[in-house]
Amino acid sequence: MATAPKKKLISSDNDTEWSPVLAPDLIRSIFERLNFAEFHRAMSISLDWYSTAELCYRQNPTPWLILFSNYRHISCRLFDPLHDKTYVIRDLGFDFHRSCCLATSGSWLLMLDHRTDFYLLNLFTRERICLPTLEAIDGWQMKFERVGESDFLKTFTYREGYRSYSSGLSTKVVIENAVLWVDERSRDYLVVWSIECFFAYHKKGDNNKTWKVIQLKKNEECSDIVFRESKLYVLNPNLNITVFDFSSGSPNECASFTSQDIGLTLYPLSCFGHLVITLSGEVLLIKTRRYGIYSFDVYKMDPKSSKWREIYSLGNEAILLDLGTTIAAKDGFGG
Repeated sequence: MATAPKKKLISSDNDTEWSPVLAPDLIRSIFERLNFAEFHRAMSISLDWYSTAELCYRQNPTPWLILFSNYRHISCRLFDPLHDKTYVIRDLGFDFHRSCCLATSGSWLLMLDHRTDFYLLNLFTRERICLPTLEAIDGWQMKFERVGESDFLKTFTYREGYRSYSSGLSTKVVIENAVLWVDERSRDYLVVWSIECFFAYHKKGDNNKTWKVIQLKKNEECSDIVFRESKLYVLNPNLNITVFDFSSGSPNECASFTSQDIGLTLYPLSCFGHLVITLSGEVLLIKTRRYGIYSFDVYKMDPKSSKWREIYSLGNEAILLDLGTTIAAKDGFGG
């Protein structure tokens, strides 16, 4: 008696798409039984598995903490605060212990190695994406010339009206702020980092392997940057905010907010070092107290008056200060 052909679990070289095998409910039940590392590996099986994993994420958006190991280790630990569990991610590369993490997006890290070279690293698949070198600057505002394994001659050219002038040379390169955005499905990405009043950015699909440069008006330096919904929010030391829209081919300045609140000048401006964008798009300013970042005050900008007002509750949201955003909080964990 003839039997029906079995559906394939793995596509052949001639297949362009995966054949559907399992129902979404069954895939979801499998995901619920996997630990964190297995969960992320299973996401790469097929588009159906990835889509189902996204639904599982929305049901449990608890953020995890990355704990980097000591010197000479090529692993890191992930701490799950919901279940009080720790997972070890190994074999992250021979140079991982000599790299620092500048920003994160999902399971991707923006890394800077000991040679001051940038790369993206996926914690679970170990996939690496090399980024342009520091010397590959597309613009006249910044120039870096390598003079050693990790040392550079640095030249900045500033604009003041119709004039320009150059800074002196230095061998130390310090990346002050950085943001990373990665689309887990398409692998599209955007990287932005800042030094003084300059921003360099690179995104997947750029024709040349270079960093493009943005210079803030009036040569204002940057205190913090946040990327959300294709927009880059830039906070300067005077508590002014500039917003750049990255949804088109090149970023455009689309908004700016100048604080008119005289009351905040009673505090040292250096206390206001963090910018947060809420789920609804509201802008928050975080003021740290003298005795540490464990205690801080939160201010919200009134878009009509452009004044900062202290708030004492975030409702059903909680702040992720390192990411500059908020998440939905349940069971009274909101601020």
